[in-house]
Amino acid sequence: MDTPCFELKGSLFTLSVLQLFDNDLELLKEQLQKRIQMAPAFFNHTPFVIDLHELPEDKQDLDFVALKELLLSLSIIPVGVKGADKSLFPKLEAAHLAILAEAKTSAQKKTIIEPESKPEHEPEHEPETVPEAEKKEQPKTPETQQTPARRPAKIVKQTIRSGQQVYAPGGDLVVIGSVSAGAEILADDNIHIYGTIRGRALAGVRGDQSAAIFCHCLQAELSSIAGIYLLSDDLPEDKIGTSVQIYLENEKLQIESI
Repeated sequence: MDTPCFELKGSLFTLSVLQLFDNDLELLKEQLQKRIQMAPAFFNHTPFVIDLHELPEDKQDLDFVALKELLLSLSIIPVGVKGADKSLFPKLEAAHLAILAEAKTSAQKKTIIEPESKPEHEPEHEPETVPEAEKKEQPKTPETQQTPARRPAKIVKQTIRSGQQVYAPGGDLVVIGSVSAGAEILADDNIHIYGTIRGRALAGVRGDQSAAIFCHCLQAELSSIAGIYLLSDDLPEDKIGTSVQIYLENEKLQIESI
């Protein structure tokens, strides 16, 4: 038997999101060029997902081939599109862009479980005739069965140096130290930084929109929750260098002092 020359594996990669509000490609190019001048290293050969959720229906008839060529000319790598109507799928396939499914939010997961709860017309108390031993043998509720085990927080007691990456799968990441410029920290849930964050912090990387970032001193190159991010130039001046929490509300990052 021939030795296999490849192996398929599941993995996790950080993808930035380009959310479109208009289909004017010339305007998009002009504004992207200005943003790239502010942070050229961030955009250089960076994979991006194109998000059409905020694009009006009458403007979704995009030339995706031209859009892809535009992004590639700016050294941005478009890997796929989310929020597209099914009528656009043939155009996306013709442009060789992946069609990305939506990540489930915590609210969506709850909706799946709720129909399994006890209907309102059922009695609030169990019949007294049910033996106590039989009650103990009853199966767990659907909510108990479907709730995944949460991993303990990953705690790092040192400064994260430039070029290093730390990831906390299935739980929170706690950094007792600082995060240097050029370093990257990621977590499936929340991120806590008891120091200065100068690098990149990405919480909710598997799509958890309820995740948050807490830090003692905000100077981040990039802050992201569930793929929605802010660059250093987007940070409010009165929040830079202060203790803050960053969370997602109505598809936008909010920054509050703590």
